[in-house]
Amino acid sequence: MEKTLDAKKQDKVEALAEDAKESASEGYNTENQLSNNLISVTLAFVALLATAISTSNVLSAISIEQKVLIMASIVIFSISIFVGLVNYYLNMRFHQKSAKTSRKKADRADDAESKAELGTVKQTSATVRPQSSTRRNNALIVAQIVLLLIGLVLCVAFIGTMLFETSKVAK
Repeated sequence: MEKTLDAKKQDKVEALAEDAKESASEGYNTENQLSNNLISVTLAFVALLATAISTSNVLSAISIEQKVLIMASIVIFSISIFVGLVNYYLNMRFHQKSAKTSRKKADRADDAESKAELGTVKQTSATVRPQSSTRRNNALIVAQIVLLLIGLVLCVAFIGTMLFETSKVAK
């Protein structure tokens, strides 16, 4: 028996909605991994910087400009970590709200006492973030990347001054 156009449309919409949900889920996982990796890399550089300056002979040998470079790098890295944590928290809140909405709809469907009442409970076509939330998430990830890059440039500048300036003084 051939399906009606409405039934075919409904099947097609459900299949496309399922594809959208899977794509959104993969995208969220990738964003989450990227944000976590950026935080981890930044923490590793902060640890390396702390280790590099923790030896007492280094602190007495470096100039005030080098100290400013290293402190600026640590501050930039700290801001990058904070941005990543804020983004992580905001994404977590979005997923919690989505889960809560789905749970409420499931409860309404479970409590329905008639076919008409059950029909009023509509499944969300796709759990995709609102456009503004997606823009915010992307902007925070870009900010985190830019801050990490600035911190790395400051680290390289510090290392360069250690190699070319401080090593001359130590001779």
